[in-house]
Amino acid sequence: MRPLLWVHRVTDISLEHLWSQGYRAIVIDLDNTLVGYKLLEPAAPVAAWVRSAQERGFSIAIVSNNVRAWVSSVATLLGIVTFVHSALKPLPFGIVRAVGRLRVRRSQTVVVGDQLFADVLAAKLLGIRAILTDPLVTAEHHAMWAVRLAERFMLLGTSRFSNPEGVKTREEPVGEEPARAQPP
Repeated sequence: MRPLLWVHRVTDISLEHLWSQGYRAIVIDLDNTLVGYKLLEPAAPVAAWVRSAQERGFSIAIVSNNVRAWVSSVATLLGIVTFVHSALKPLPFGIVRAVGRLRVRRSQTVVVGDQLFADVLAAKLLGIRAILTDPLVTAEHHAMWAVRLAERFMLLGTSRFSNPEGVKTREEPVGEEPARAQPP
């Protein structure tokens, strides 16, 4: 159950590469992927990445296990029209609804999220490629420690920032590495 790609943040995902590979839709998780745990809005670089994706022509949907009011408020803030709340991931029904609303084929869709056993698993159940991100915030709800431990075990042998196609994963010029927080 390995992701197509494992990156530090959504901003490390090359929109140019996704487009060149035929992807036209991005179904993205909300909590700890777009917005850090207990934060009220996305960071400016994340919002800019979403705008860039929209300007490039990607259809974007948020699929979250969270409640409607929260998902709707962030979607509105980011200019994302399509969202699914209370998705019950890893069950794939929320992703099915989002793909249907976006009117794209599954083969043209990539799912992006921070949880292997929710986001990546839901995508894999539908035969959709998935990109795993590190959580935006390492201090999470106390119940997540067991899930994160199991994820680390399942990802043994998988390189973070792995790139099976051997292409650049960021829109930055080659040789300019951004400053990053050290992973946990």
